Amino acid sequence: MSKLEKVTEEKRRILQATNKMELETWRNFLDIPLTLTVELGRVKMTVEKILDLQLDSVIALKRSSAEGVDVMVNNQCLAHGEILTIEDRTGVRINEIVIPKIK
Repeated sequence: MSKLEKVTEEKRRILQATNKMELETWRNFLDIPLTLTVELGRVKMTVEKILDLQLDSVIALKRSSAEGVDVMVNNQCLAHGEILTIEDRTGVRINEIVIPKIK
């Protein structure tokens, strides 16, 4: 085995060990419960308007029904999707995964 092959093999071993350590580190986080929220839309209302709400009131959203919904985790958008009805249950089909902006 040449010197270059030995270096390459050593790098491969180091990468494998690093990947295993990273995987073990992530395993510690996999059982943490998070709240996932599906958001249909948002609207700002004054206190007066909120107090005027009653049975059968309609709240107009700024989003069209064709735009779908946002899937949120910790108030950050994770995905976009559409509402589905399966038998008597409601669900969300994920149409796009959103890559978060790193601050």
